[in-house]
Amino acid sequence: MVRVVGAVAGLVAVAAGLSAQPEGGPVAATAASPAATFSARAPGTDLFKVVPDGAPLRAGDLLVCLPGAVARGANGAVTVTSLADYDNRSPLPSLETAFTLHEAKDADLDVTLDRGRLDLTNAKPAGAATVKVRFWEQVWTVTLDAPGTRVAFELCARWPAGARFKAEPGGVAKATPVASLVCLVLKGDQTVKAGTVTVGLAAPPGPALIEWDSVVGADARPRRLEKLPDWADPDAGLSADGKKLAAAVEKFRAGRSADAAATSAAFLASADPVEQRVGLVTAGALDEVDALRRELAEAKTQEEWDFGITVVRHWLGRCPGQDQKLYAQLTGPARGYTPAQARVVMQLLFGFSPEDLQQPETFEVLIDYLTDDLPAIRNLAAWHLVRAVPGGRTIGFKPGGTKAECEAAAAEWRRRVPPGQLPTPEKK
Repeated sequence: MVRVVGAVAGLVAVAAGLSAQPEGGPVAATAASPAATFSARAPGTDLFKVVPDGAPLRAGDLLVCLPGAVARGANGAVTVTSLADYDNRSPLPSLETAFTLHEAKDADLDVTLDRGRLDLTNAKPAGAATVKVRFWEQVWTVTLDAPGTRVAFELCARWPAGARFKAEPGGVAKATPVASLVCLVLKGDQTVKAGTVTVGLAAPPGPALIEWDSVVGADARPRRLEKLPDWADPDAGLSADGKKLAAAVEKFRAGRSADAAATSAAFLASADPVEQRVGLVTAGALDEVDALRRELAEAKTQEEWDFGITVVRHWLGRCPGQDQKLYAQLTGPARGYTPAQARVVMQLLFGFSPEDLQQPETFEVLIDYLTDDLPAIRNLAAWHLVRAVPGGRTIGFKPGGTKAECEAAAAEWRRRVPPGQLPTPEKK
């Protein structure tokens, strides 16, 4: 799991125990990591299954992987590795990595990056290796010029601050999140063909990095770097907190290799906030919507409340249509939210622009929501307030607080930010 960031509600159950993958598409790669590093979902199914070490990875399956996951392409020419950002150094706030392999017909490897980070390495004994990298209706052709050449692709999408939620007829998304991608050469030289543009890149010191986003497209001018940034440097050491998170991820993997369902439940319920974060990120990554929805309404601690909402927001923004899926879940018969309540929840998840936060009415509404009947609305309103108001965390909002505690918190917020006024700026 990488960075500490958002998600919501559950149609997918994780299979208990270790399970070989069913016959499906052609074999596109082989897992080369310990058991349960990968989870796979076949096309047209809702069920993720943990993947044994050495198992075939089939074309068309969605693969969600823990940090350190390694796959070898079917012809052995390219190695795929998923890495984490345990110390929050990466320029993009990714949480997990997911990708789909395709049958490679005119390249050594053909992969769709759904989200997160993949490193691609030329594993041939001699000569160049070619990879097709797909994302957000883009198809880039990457030529890794020599054995050992290595490149990182990192992709993240999110809703822009201040975006407005709209329930679309039939749940068909019109507005979409904004996606961003970085392509960074870690070792050697490579060529990238993006549409009609071909760019030559070289590892630092050299023209090592190009960027793309879904608004303006690719910047065809490579950025020169004198050295690898810390987030991409394999020799950059972890902090003490980073080492603790890495250890929790390995404990989670080992547990899932024996009993996936029990391990996921134990980490979600853990009193250790680091373990709980690993469980929450995995719930979002595997589309366990019910577990994530509960985070909006039933978080018991400040840490769980804070990070749980972050995971929900990450899930919401990761690709087009997530907002309509969540809205449909919230207003479904099993959830009981009215359309008006669901729209408020969705807008609070989308967040506020800098211009919104210059309007006193924004704070008046958020403070009023602290006493709303719906716990999800109360918790989301408080989540925004503590970020927007200097010293807001000292007010001590309780995610699972009683009605009296919520009213007391709202009264303190009104004292801190009186109606018609903006928060007092933090002293420099």
